[in-house]
Amino acid sequence: MSKYKTRYALILCNDYKPPFFSVACQYASYFDGSEIQPIVVFIKGEKSESIASTLKAEVIFLEASNRETSGLKLKLSKEIKKLHEKYQFEFVVAHRYRAIYMATKLKNIPVYGVCHIDGNFRRLSRRLYIRFCKNLTLIGVSKAIRDDIRKSLPFMPRERIVHLYNSLDFQGIRNGMLSRSEARKRLCLTENYSFINVGRLHSDKDQKTLIEAFCLASKKMPLAQLFIAGKGELEQELKALVDSKNMQHKIKFLGAVPDVYKYLKGFDCFVLSSIREGLPIALLEAYAAELPVIASYCNGNLEAIDQVAKGFPIGDAERLKELLIIQYNADLISLKSLKNKINDKVENNFTHNVVRDNFWKIVNGS
Repeated sequence: MSKYKTRYALILCNDYKPPFFSVACQYASYFDGSEIQPIVVFIKGEKSESIASTLKAEVIFLEASNRETSGLKLKLSKEIKKLHEKYQFEFVVAHRYRAIYMATKLKNIPVYGVCHIDGNFRRLSRRLYIRFCKNLTLIGVSKAIRDDIRKSLPFMPRERIVHLYNSLDFQGIRNGMLSRSEARKRLCLTENYSFINVGRLHSDKDQKTLIEAFCLASKKMPLAQLFIAGKGELEQELKALVDSKNMQHKIKFLGAVPDVYKYLKGFDCFVLSSIREGLPIALLEAYAAELPVIASYCNGNLEAIDQVAKGFPIGDAERLKELLIIQYNADLISLKSLKNKINDKVENNFTHNVVRDNFWKIVNGS
């Protein structure tokens, strides 16, 4: 038995729904080689052995109900306090506001609250609560999200509102990807030019604008198809829109595809039409596949696409139409040059090694 006491940190997540399971894996990996062991706690979601076995950490499932996560969350806050009494966490990394709120109930322990989308602190009640949190540092997953937080919380010292990009194990992701031919075979894709969109079928993702733009562009892209991977509340509405334009043969809904990143090399271009993003994991996975990217100019996309991808104003179907046509007609030389730019961008900003180093700089105050 070691004479040294084991040191722990808490990674507190609202749930393990995508993309937050990936986020939990990211942050747990930052402790590799550290003297501190991470304990990952999921507030919501049933206990899952597959989830637990994938994470490089001890995993605890609180299995909270919707009722328990509303209001003051007294019961859950007590459970977090009991865990702290057991493990004596040195610090907490809390993802999303609900987790941040519960983590800051612990006294005299540093809390790093990670914000994944803009608008987190536009509610007056949240701004009032944060004003009294002296143990809290807020982390935006992009500079744009950081700046949005600073704008909402002008009373908070700027050095306590920082940014830390999302990251991926790009080599591991690439090792798990299927070849172009195998991916197309498994998804029953033809050899037509294929655009892919990945995300919840939700107003934030604005697949409606993407569908409108593709329909406008289709006459000049006779061999192109659009595939949309994901499920969500707008599924029937979006399918009805496709039906109304008689584009069922050109626009296909793949549904929720497990480990969708594995199939990305089977496509020719990744398109993200979102109204709101933090720093999309799906976009980073598209970079791992070295796909050309077309993305909206929403806050969380701007830094990720700068100098390596085509962008368009939010909701601008006409401009998106033009970009789809341009990418459809791109030559092989420009595509090779683009791949080099993507890999440079990834290496400088989004790898685990780069982001892990920046994470510990934040924690250590350097």
